[in-house]
Amino acid sequence: MVAGNTKFTVLSCGSLDNLGLQQGESVNIELFTTQERLWGEVVGFKSGVFLSVWLPALREREYQRILADDPDVTVRAKCKDCFICGFRSTVTKAIKYPYPLLYLSYPESFEKVSLRKNERVECFQPVSIVYKGKELQGVFKDISKGGGRISFTLPDGNIFFNMGQDLKADFSFKLHGDGPEISGVGVIRNMVSGSTNVSIGLKFVKFNNGAEGLLEQVVKSFSLHACSI
Repeated sequence: MVAGNTKFTVLSCGSLDNLGLQQGESVNIELFTTQERLWGEVVGFKSGVFLSVWLPALREREYQRILADDPDVTVRAKCKDCFICGFRSTVTKAIKYPYPLLYLSYPESFEKVSLRKNERVECFQPVSIVYKGKELQGVFKDISKGGGRISFTLPDGNIFFNMGQDLKADFSFKLHGDGPEISGVGVIRNMVSGSTNVSIGLKFVKFNNGAEGLLEQVVKSFSLHACSI
């Protein structure tokens, strides 16, 4: 499914975690009876109760009858924060018209597999971001050797409202405020903005003065600190 150096971190979770499913994400439904896999889209869910999926294949062949005879399925879908979740479920209702919808029981347990190439650790590390000559002070909420998520509080009219995906920005920060500087260039992979704040996912693409090795030490120190709490 994913090649390269991607680490697969499997997490067993309970239904109260709500899976991290998001409306509009693609979902794969595997039928126990025929082992066929049908693609659909998450329409909605209520944590601990049910999950609904838009499944156009219900209007093809005899899938509605097959699911009525054996309602057990395996569900796989992309969750937020770069995870793939998988679980077994039971079809409670399948309808063709007016819309092809599948209603599933909410799982009591499931697994999540991380798709990240580098494991991220939570932190609260101040960082400076420069984009087109404009500077903002933010905070890393999590970080890895490959990138991290940064949160900012924005002044009115700040250009970061208009920043798009795959744009470059310079970054720099010092561990504990007085350590050696880690700086370089990153690419903005995604952005979520509010009325006064913004959160961006930044991928590191270049480091200055051999800072990549220092970053590994920083990530390790954050990881050790998290484990000791």
